[in-house]
Amino acid sequence: MFACKSVLVVGVIALVVAGCSSAETADGPVVEGSGTARPGSDLAAEDGSTEVEGPEPRLVVADADSGRIEVLDLATEGTLASFEFDEASRITTINGRYVIATGAHQAHVVDPGSWTIDHGDHSHSYVKDPVAIGTLDGDEPAHVIAGDRKVAVFFDGTGTVDVVDFDSLSKGESAIATTFDADPHHGIAVPLSDHFVVSTGGTEEGLPDGLELRDGAGELVRALDVQCPEMHGEAVFSNYFLVACRDGVLKVDAAQNFSTTIWPYPTPGKRAWAFEQAPKGALVASSTERGVLVLDSRSGEWVRANTADESLASGVSRDGKTVFSVQADGTFRTFDAATGAELSSTPVLDGRNDVVPAIVVGGTRAYVSDPAAKTVTEIDYRDGGRVARTFDFDFSPASIAVVGA
Repeated sequence: MFACKSVLVVGVIALVVAGCSSAETADGPVVEGSGTARPGSDLAAEDGSTEVEGPEPRLVVADADSGRIEVLDLATEGTLASFEFDEASRITTINGRYVIATGAHQAHVVDPGSWTIDHGDHSHSYVKDPVAIGTLDGDEPAHVIAGDRKVAVFFDGTGTVDVVDFDSLSKGESAIATTFDADPHHGIAVPLSDHFVVSTGGTEEGLPDGLELRDGAGELVRALDVQCPEMHGEAVFSNYFLVACRDGVLKVDAAQNFSTTIWPYPTPGKRAWAFEQAPKGALVASSTERGVLVLDSRSGEWVRANTADESLASGVSRDGKTVFSVQADGTFRTFDAATGAELSSTPVLDGRNDVVPAIVVGGTRAYVSDPAAKTVTEIDYRDGGRVARTFDFDFSPASIAVVGA
């Protein structure tokens, strides 16, 4: 399965069954007795789950060369579950809890079994055994987009959109609540305010350039009066979303009758292709050939974190104050999100291969996959980019996620 290497302030390593554990976890020291149920809770637990004292995050890792998905407990570093699908090299995190693993013909829905519900002045954390919920079949499920307590899977090969409600997932089901058809292309369907915004104008070989509004049943309402050439990359918020175009970023605002605004890129010709966003706040980050672009999705203001070489992957801290990048030179770098100033640089990659590394954030740690070295590195980005732990696998990690943080 995997082994781990830890970089510690003290040289004490305690061995545990099914793995190894350093003196710290993603959120601090291991607390003896953690994981007990909380008495007197004001929120009922799901069937089969246990309420615990605080978040117990889990790392989900997909094999680049098979349908293997592993779920690791970040406190004990033990493997909790291993799923073998026909294909599933790319995973998308849904609502901080579920993952959907996609390949050429299927989208597999998995509950890794750890989640936290935030009530503002307090929160509730739960754990249960990881489980595969179900599978959606179709041709080329590419973009998996969550919003409006739904998740929409766009199948490029047919243009079919399958929609699953969060309520179904919480019951351990993946029943399709709505399905509708668009033209086959590399497209998106964004659930937003009891509607769907769907891409148009693309071909099977190309990228879309337009958007249309559909109702909750998938029926056409109207075309949006906007052009977005070479559309690719999106980020969804509570009542609006962003999509990257050739010359700028398009905002579609459901609170303003699905009005549209385009913000040109700060450097012509240097575009975004994908977005990463914080769980809270309005910032999105995108890797470019010369660093990271940061956009405030409320104001439309840009910040550039410039570097000498290409950013392979990017991310945003949970509080939205720090931006991350894995560079082509193999370093993990942190930047001030407000100014773009570099804060730290840490070597993380041992080499390069055809699989692009990934960054995900869990609590106060960032996790970086190294497909060439078959590792995932845990980094304390608040401590000068210090490497806290390194997890070794016997496969190449293509895609990673952290749930329950």
